[in-house]
Amino acid sequence: MSPEDSDFLPAPREVTEPIYDPWNTGEREAVATDDELAMDAETTVSPFQQRRLGAVLGAAIGDALGHPTEFIRSFQAIWDRYGPSGVTGYELYREWEGKRYAPYTDDTQMAEIVLRTLLEAKEAGTPLSLDATMTRMGERFVHWARAPQGGHRHPGGACLAACDALGKGAKWFEAGGERAGGCGSVMRAYPFGLVFSDDVETAERWAVAHSALTHRDPIALAACAAMAVGMCHVLADRPLRFVLSEMVAAACRYDTGTARLLVNAISDAADGVAPTEALDRYLGWAAHEAIAGAVYVFARHPDDPRTALLEAANSPGDSDSLATIVGSLVGARGGIYALPQLWVAALERVDAL
Repeated sequence: MSPEDSDFLPAPREVTEPIYDPWNTGEREAVATDDELAMDAETTVSPFQQRRLGAVLGAAIGDALGHPTEFIRSFQAIWDRYGPSGVTGYELYREWEGKRYAPYTDDTQMAEIVLRTLLEAKEAGTPLSLDATMTRMGERFVHWARAPQGGHRHPGGACLAACDALGKGAKWFEAGGERAGGCGSVMRAYPFGLVFSDDVETAERWAVAHSALTHRDPIALAACAAMAVGMCHVLADRPLRFVLSEMVAAACRYDTGTARLLVNAISDAADGVAPTEALDRYLGWAAHEAIAGAVYVFARHPDDPRTALLEAANSPGDSDSLATIVGSLVGARGGIYALPQLWVAALERVDAL
């Protein structure tokens, strides 16, 4: 990080391109089980790369699973529509050139823009510049906001307002609303942990800075910090308790209320509080609720991606964002081959992701 980068970053407290064209592989025939598909490929990718791929695809799968339940406002309404088990797999499909695929939402679109921009900056062979990278990211957000590939994506109001401001010349660090505290930045924060996995401090600080593009409320900054730090430690294969503790500490550097909510969520998971109670409180529309709800589910099912993803997707709040965050964490912990492989195969643009 160059010295001038610190000018754009909020001081933490001490604690004692273009749109990528729609593309898909379509729905594949179920000619093999999830376990068989995983075993066929598992030896060809390093364990670390498996975790990185798991984070990206786990997030996108969660997004696609939670897409149809996003605006259903109660558990009972979900059960009434989808049965007593709720959604048990993809419910929404689209077609492209005669092939069916499960579409994701703006959550994955924006996360992909973040990830591609960070990778390009890191691989450019020149010193990293926060200002230049965030300016480029903002340009791509503006381009995306003008054509998010279909009304079913449901971009958030704060993101669209910020993109409008960016398009009119606002600086990236001033574009987001000062009181914008929705989950629109935390849902796309996990790429910072992927790209800066060997530098937790940079991952945290850049994730926090990037939130200013659309969300400047302290709860959004805290949630992004927790997400990036958590992803770094999951990729490093740290123990679950350590990961959760570091996420709380990261949040506390920017907003103590968010940190307290994370502690409550971890306690709820440890105490066996039912999802119908906990996820009725951690609805996910606000950033601190989204990261808390995701931590609750992750702490309950760290090694069971299928159960974790479905539990998040069958919540009555911002279910696609909640399942996106959960999917990135469980996917990173277990790796790509721990994910249900038939879900991977039917996902929109899976190879591109």
